[in-house]
Amino acid sequence: MKWPSFFNSTPNEHYNFTYKPGDTLPVRILISIGLLFMAAFVWVYFQPGNQGYSWLYVLLTISVVFKLLRLLHEWYHYWNVVPPTPPVQPGQRTWTVDVLTTYCPGEPHDMVINTLQAIQRITYPHTTYLCDEANDPYLRLFCETNGIRHVTRIDKTDAKAGNINHALQQATGDICLIIDPDHVPVPDFLDHVLPYFDDTTIGFVQCVQGYYNRKESIVSFGATEQTYSFYGPMMTCMGQHGTAQAIGANCTFRRAALDTIGGHANGLSEDMHTAMKLHAKGWKSIYVPLPLSYGLVPATLSAYYKQQLKWARGTFELLATTYPRVFTGLSLRQKIHYATLPLYYLLGLIYLFDLIIPIGSLLLMELPLRLDLLLFATAYTPLLLTGFLVRQYTQRWLIEKHEAGFHLVGGMLASGTWWVYVLGLIYTILRVKVPYIPTPKDDKPRNNIALIIPNLIMLLATIFAISYCTFHYWRFALGNTFVILMIGFAFINALVLMSNVLVGQEVFVTKAIRWLDQLSVNRPAVWTLRIRAWQARYGLYGWLRQSALPLFAGMLLLAGWLMAYTVKRKSAELPHQIKYANTQPFYYGFNVPGKMAGLRLLNVQPIVPQHLTWSLLPSEPMATPTLNAGSPELPLLYLVPDFGPHATEKSVQTFLGQVSEGLYDRTLLHLSGALRSYKQPVLMSLMPAFDAAATKAGVHSELTHFRYQEAWRYIVRFYRDHQVNNLVWIWCPANPSTIVSQFPGGDYVDWIGISVVDDPLTAKDGKHHSFTTLFQEPHNTLRMHKEYSLRQKPVVLVRFGTVGQDENALQQWTNEAITTIKERYPHIRGILFDNPKAFAAF
Repeated sequence: MKWPSFFNSTPNEHYNFTYKPGDTLPVRILISIGLLFMAAFVWVYFQPGNQGYSWLYVLLTISVVFKLLRLLHEWYHYWNVVPPTPPVQPGQRTWTVDVLTTYCPGEPHDMVINTLQAIQRITYPHTTYLCDEANDPYLRLFCETNGIRHVTRIDKTDAKAGNINHALQQATGDICLIIDPDHVPVPDFLDHVLPYFDDTTIGFVQCVQGYYNRKESIVSFGATEQTYSFYGPMMTCMGQHGTAQAIGANCTFRRAALDTIGGHANGLSEDMHTAMKLHAKGWKSIYVPLPLSYGLVPATLSAYYKQQLKWARGTFELLATTYPRVFTGLSLRQKIHYATLPLYYLLGLIYLFDLIIPIGSLLLMELPLRLDLLLFATAYTPLLLTGFLVRQYTQRWLIEKHEAGFHLVGGMLASGTWWVYVLGLIYTILRVKVPYIPTPKDDKPRNNIALIIPNLIMLLATIFAISYCTFHYWRFALGNTFVILMIGFAFINALVLMSNVLVGQEVFVTKAIRWLDQLSVNRPAVWTLRIRAWQARYGLYGWLRQSALPLFAGMLLLAGWLMAYTVKRKSAELPHQIKYANTQPFYYGFNVPGKMAGLRLLNVQPIVPQHLTWSLLPSEPMATPTLNAGSPELPLLYLVPDFGPHATEKSVQTFLGQVSEGLYDRTLLHLSGALRSYKQPVLMSLMPAFDAAATKAGVHSELTHFRYQEAWRYIVRFYRDHQVNNLVWIWCPANPSTIVSQFPGGDYVDWIGISVVDDPLTAKDGKHHSFTTLFQEPHNTLRMHKEYSLRQKPVVLVRFGTVGQDENALQQWTNEAITTIKERYPHIRGILFDNPKAFAAF
């Protein structure tokens, strides 16, 4: 690598950070309204009725809560982004300054020499030290010939911290600047930090850590992106909160402050440990948002993972051991800071949960959350957009102009590091030691195999879950909006995992990038296209930053419209989850009156069947249903014409024809008043099992079937025309042949009602049969029907049970049936038990 040199002062033409009084007011307005949106989302999410499938809901809730807390942590550090004001008239004191850098065996000589030369170019008088762990003769000679103090040691304890502390025993300066051997400081570094030490309470001054190899690879580009917001608005706000974090690569310390804590603290995260102890001793810190030095960021996956493991293990260790010991000496903001900063690495667990949730959901055909999509969008969209606009507005406080953007590569890389963060947490719990190994400075690209295995395993599991759900549950899955949404989440996860697997193939990726660069050189049109894409991209970033407030006003209008539309939909239409059963509720009920108490105790919304006698006299009203407003019950109203004991098919045809001609409109209208005023969902069916031979009014001829179909459609249209919008229509044929030829149409049927009763008296062979055997024929008929809309309808078993068996056999038959339904028939969303004992056994 060609190591850079800096001869000009900072800030330069690349500097982006701007501040003027009043800049924080807009972001505070955005955050304040965002907090209201967050409260609304939390209120909607945690409604008891939204709880989905047990452990999936728990994992999703943990993920949601963590991300909300992380968003709060981010907003907390955007609230007061005000850069420090240096003394107007710096004191006349002349500081003695020691500048220390380190060297470990195996690091490139030319890198360290370049850093030493840059340190020597710092204009403020100082003494340069090389803390050489290898006692390298070449570097020792270079130091002797260039006026640099070469320091080495025999006792190699405490890694970097021990190396620095050994040198501090010889250094005598008032100020100590520690520079990593890959960092190249600008000549006026000390001119920007020393004035703050006129305040005798300042223990250390931290500046921006920039990187000069960000374009070396995709890993280095993504790793650099992860630092932009931290070193820009967040650290600037930490400076105002008194929690500016020491970064070991380029931090300037007051020597007296270090002496009060016994020198530079040790550990895998020695810089955070040092800052912790200094703050606990009452020393203050300053953050200067200026890029005063540039260093290396990991350019290979191996180097990046090693660095992240070291940091995760180190910060978890500080939280578990050091934080309790220094707690009483910290201010309130510092207590919050050091308690929350290490929790960033819990992202590993959260990303793992985010991978597991869609996999489990698709394999089990269960949802973690039973929340109407429209309501979810109304609650979540404003919060999502507010968070996005806050980030865009705060990009005015990024350090350099090239840092603007959506930082997708950094997010992708962090998502693929989940297993490293989890490993750091496990190592902390099990007290596994991780050696302090400096981040490799000249690591070469390689096609990694071992490092991509965790992501590859999760990628294959995700693809399997998508495939299994699609092919096993087939059209029911593909016709279910919520399942499609979960497949979408799994697909996004697969893309992220695939990207991380591809990034691990560094030799291949490097060749591809070089090929693209060469193509740009050979074909000017490609280069022009890349330039225009770059201009369009940064033009978009600038427009979003400048337009954040107008866009937020538009977002408020969108939120208001969404809320109004949701209220209108919820009040005007049947709740989506009941009408289509696509949020995976499961309903139970009994065909025996007065047996619902057990269901209520189980917090289950029971289906309560009612048979409404329909007089054949058009002047007489239909029987009035029992509809208890505010009750959790879900009424199922069967409209049963009273044909009397001598019903004939001719009388059935006549009645159905008269219904279609409107002769019974007064009867239907009388019932509509009670239905409309109920304002809760009502299940409705006309003549259940109308085609069963055993019923008094069994429908057999083609003409009767046709008239039944016409009457059904007429009644559905009648109630829709009269704005009775809380009805769910359940079509209940008895014979599979009727399903094939007489389906009223997808617009007229919401659910399919099927009877599955194991009764030897009606069986052709006079024997008992399993649920699977009995349900196979109607199931195949539904799944293979030419009408696509019918295949997507949920099924309710309007009669369910076994007859003529003892209690043990009843229990076994019921449990096997329920297990089969859950495993093989996810489109079954409701059961009405003929025998309450069967439910008790279940």
